[in-house]
Formats: sequence, C-alpha cells, structure tokens
Amino acid sequence: MKRSAQSLIETIVAIGMITVAIVAILSVGLSNLMLSGQSSERVMATNLAREGIEIVNAIRSSQRLDPDQTWPYGVTDGNWILTYSTEILSTAATFSDGSDIANCTNCYLCRHTTDDYYYPCAQEEVFRRLVVVSVGDDLGGNCSGCEKKIVSTVYWAERGRPHRIQLETRLTDWR
Repeated sequence: MKRSAQSLIETIVAIGMITVAIVAILSVGLSNLMLSGQSSERVMATNLAREGIEIVNAIRSSQRLDPDQTWPYGVTDGNWILTYSTEILSTAATFSDGSDIANCTNCYLCRHTTDDYYYPCAQEEVFRRLVVVSVGDDLGGNCSGCEKKIVSTVYWAERGRPHRIQLETRLTDWR
C-alpha cells in the first residue's frame, strides 16, 4: 500500500514539472515571435527616420551648389513631410491638435508595391514621419543662426501601444 501511494505522488509531481516546463517553453517561443515582429518594425522606422535626415541634407547640398543661394540653402524652419524625391521643403505638416507627430494628419507614409514609402496617403498607414527644422544652438562669435537642428521622428502604433524613433543632426554654415 505504501509503495503504490508513493508512486502516485511521484507521478503527479512529474506531470506537474512537465507541465511547467512546457508552459515555459511555449511562453518563450511566443514572446520571441512578438519581439521579432516588433524588431522588424523598429528597423524599418529607424531607416525611415534616417531617410528624413538624408533628404534634408541632400536639399542643402543641392542648393549649396547654386551660386545665387546663401545659408541655410533652402533648409527653412518648420514641420515638414518629405519623400526621397523631395527637392525643396514645400509640404508643411498639419496637425489635428498641438504639434506632436501622433496628431499629424498628413504625415502617413504609404507603402508602394516596390516597398518604397511615399506621401500623400489616402488612408491611415502604419508609419508617420515628421521632420522638424529649427535654429540650432548659438555657436557664439559672428555666427548667430549658423546652425540648423534637424529632428526626424517616425511614429507607429503596435497593438495599441505607441512607439517612436527620433534621430537628430545639426547642419552648420561652415564657410
């Protein structure tokens, strides 16, 4: 009698340990799947934010080659929406409330069939990008306003949780 009761307890404990191990393995696998999806969106958002800064830099570089242009070479202050084909800062961002990217009504990036992202977008999409150009820190001396601060922000929501990537650079009048 003692022997059979002991084996029953051992069996129950073994089944409990196996159940705990299976639940742990499944939860690790599920969280890994969720994080891999979030990671791919984070990489895409980082690349879109980097593209926003590169567009502003390309505008400045192309305007700098024009002998009639002076600092800041077409890089004017404001909240802008940009695509890779933008040649000048011309499309201002519009907001439903305040100036936060979460409230930007025309900042949605549409995904093209060739995996390019572009504006304008007829419907709400996953990513929004806003590029803010402002006067940078005073560098002192005779160069007041010789620096432009460029902040490129990409916003997206995943499962109801907001995420944002923000990259910043400074452009200076080095001449």
